[in-house]
Amino acid sequence: MKKRYMIQNKKGLSAIITTLLIVLLVLVAVGIVWAVVRNIITTGAEGVELGAACLYIDIQATTVDCTTPSACDITLERSGTADDEIAGVKMIFRDSTNVASSSIIPSVGNIERLVGKTITALDSTLAAPDSLEITPYFLDGSGNEQLCITTTKSF
Repeated sequence: MKKRYMIQNKKGLSAIITTLLIVLLVLVAVGIVWAVVRNIITTGAEGVELGAACLYIDIQATTVDCTTPSACDITLERSGTADDEIAGVKMIFRDSTNVASSSIIPSVGNIERLVGKTITALDSTLAAPDSLEITPYFLDGSGNEQLCITTTKSF
């Protein structure tokens, strides 16, 4: 009789172990799904913050002097309602007569609101640029540049 009793207990234990294994697998699956969803939410939230900061920034080139060969003196002025510190601006000079453009010329540093900043951009690819595109950028939490989608054209 003892042998029968032990066999029945083994069947009962195997059902409990199977149930516990299924519960553990479900918990692991939920943990994996949560990690992926949390990463997507965090990344999306940071992108929304940067996009919102870009909405309130307006940077214009108030003066552009390209009389010196392969160099332009540019005075940038920032307006808008945001006081967030930007990492800098990227500038692209264009020459519409030759349908050419220069490489991206980064300027380092913040441009304070309502304060002008003069930058000398050296570029040997264009002889006579006639337009300038200015795009501000921020640094994200990882230190990567995040360009604003707004670009200002000048000249």
